[in-house]
Amino acid sequence: MTRAAADRASVDGQVRLAAGRRVGYRIYGLSDGRPVYFFHGFPGSRLQAALLHRQALAAGVALVAFDRPGFGLSDPAPAPTVDSIAGDVFELADALGHRRLAVIGVSCGGPHALAAARLAPDRITAVGLLAGIGPMDRPELRKGQLPLLRAMFALAGWQPWLISPLLALDRLMFRRNPERAVRALASMMTPPDRRLVEASADLRTAFGASLAEAYRQGIGGALQEAGRIARFGDAGLDGIPVPVHVFQSGQDHNVPPPMGRFMAGRLAGGSYHDCPEEGHLSIVVNRFDECVRLLATGLLQVSPDGQHELPSQALARGPSPGD
Repeated sequence: MTRAAADRASVDGQVRLAAGRRVGYRIYGLSDGRPVYFFHGFPGSRLQAALLHRQALAAGVALVAFDRPGFGLSDPAPAPTVDSIAGDVFELADALGHRRLAVIGVSCGGPHALAAARLAPDRITAVGLLAGIGPMDRPELRKGQLPLLRAMFALAGWQPWLISPLLALDRLMFRRNPERAVRALASMMTPPDRRLVEASADLRTAFGASLAEAYRQGIGGALQEAGRIARFGDAGLDGIPVPVHVFQSGQDHNVPPPMGRFMAGRLAGGSYHDCPEEGHLSIVVNRFDECVRLLATGLLQVSPDGQHELPSQALARGPSPGD
């Protein structure tokens, strides 16, 4: 495949799980590149990773983005947990022929990415958190969080249905006119995020499409996820032996800086990457390249003849049979 052809290519589909549910996914970058799985934000969908397609292509990775239960093309689940969703991911990886993979968690995708590493460290080589949300049971870590978010997650942790009107309004806005909804959202963003959104029509289109797709099936998936995230606590950071790179925005009112610093210190393999000039969205776009490089250099692959090879060589080689 030529680079020009790869730049236009995306692989989109669904995989049926053992339980009968389907998981929707799309692969960005190089479909046969080294696999990096992308855990979208909240509310979000597999289309969020479209923001990173060209960067994934340049990095030579297959960026596998998938919808969590009830979002986009993924069937709802009765009571999905962060652990059960990690199980879905491993079934998806098996179907796509990926034995070992790195993972990136964005915002509320962070706890799910960490769960994958905790449950199967033999399969997850490294974790990258780009504005990944941390424990919600520590008020001192949430002081800088938007009051609306603090209230929403407080209600969701008690009775998720209480936030139904808020999510229904959000769905109406993004399903009816994603471009207008993104512009309205930009007015409430921090300066780095607002500049990013206002500078690129393509980014606004892709971001709006991701949020509209999140609500394809209604608000059920978002209601469940809000409850899951509201209950995410310290225990979700324990027992993770693989490297975890925590990228923390300095201007983030969704995931305040104390949250990222706490996680990096609590995680056994945590590394803290301070990004003082970034916001909640800009860090995903502007620091993706650095994150992917760190995930790649954290690997020590073994070639078929048993000789160790450098991480850069492994990345250039692409997936081995059975990976």
